Amino acid sequence: MGTTWNIDTLRILATVLLVAYHVIGINSDGGMEVADSSGWRFAADLLRDVRMPLFAFIAGAVYALRPLSLDGIVGFTLGKGRRLVVPGVIASLVFWVLGNTVFSGAFSTGAPLIEAIAMSYGHFWFLQALLILFLTVSVLDAALRYRAAVPLLVAACILNLVWHDLGIDTPRALEVTRAVYLAPGFLIGMILIRHGAALAEWRALLALVAAVMLAAGLWLNLEVYWETGSLSRNRMDMQSLLAGTGAIILLYMATPRIAWCDRIAVMAFTIYLYHPFGTSLARRLFEALEIDAGLLRFTSGLIIGFGLPVVFHVLAHRFGPMRRLLLGLRASGGSRRQPDGGGSLRPN
Repeated sequence: MGTTWNIDTLRILATVLLVAYHVIGINSDGGMEVADSSGWRFAADLLRDVRMPLFAFIAGAVYALRPLSLDGIVGFTLGKGRRLVVPGVIASLVFWVLGNTVFSGAFSTGAPLIEAIAMSYGHFWFLQALLILFLTVSVLDAALRYRAAVPLLVAACILNLVWHDLGIDTPRALEVTRAVYLAPGFLIGMILIRHGAALAEWRALLALVAAVMLAAGLWLNLEVYWETGSLSRNRMDMQSLLAGTGAIILLYMATPRIAWCDRIAVMAFTIYLYHPFGTSLARRLFEALEIDAGLLRFTSGLIIGFGLPVVFHVLAHRFGPMRRLLLGLRASGGSRRQPDGGGSLRPN
């Protein structure tokens, strides 16, 4: 079995990348309001193929440690509901209400209520897509006796590339397309943990293949940039698949374990849910003070985007019902540490 020794560090890295993206802004009208031609925009868009696939990779790696048993599917599903659905729906509804009232313009406005309830509103789409992955991949994995992760990865990559050509029409509130987008990352996480020991003797070759994939994906993306003046926005094409896959494999193999990340990783989910409050507050503060210093705005937005949810987490963690409803943690407050599988794909 592979090792999850640096998963908490990767979890914090993925969270930093996401918060930084929202500090910069998803377009020139949001966040720091940087121009599409700026270096900030280039950096944010260049990491598009890494941010959410890295989260999916982490989820797949953690799933591989405690895979579904078909006779335990009810408990498995209820567990995901407690951990993802309940706090996700509550946070989504909070953002929906505030985005359509006092914070109009700060968050998405005009979306129907069903999107907030279904977690397809704003950045909460990832939770629904991840839930779809857990419920589909885990059942297939168990039904195929945990021996088909590699064929499932091949199928997921092919589906990723042809999905838009299939013309499958799904309801707006159902994040099937994004689940397909995240599936390769999720399955790579499963494979590197489940088969890490076997892959360890091929460590150098795996790193080389991942580096070639990353370089090829970046080259294809830069070709789009040279032709159009902006990086590719297509998340389900060959360049995105190559760059994202190569990057997350290399990050897993090369990222060291940072001890303080282990201590705050339990808060990463809360930071994911509520960081837009912090980034929006930072933006409004700098606008009120008429400060336009890019680096200062970015650093402050990152700190406040992290800090505000951390304060919320600490306060909510004091009360059992709030731990369960708002944080998705057990009412007892104990955090379950993932065991280290002890494989050798870790950095030397």
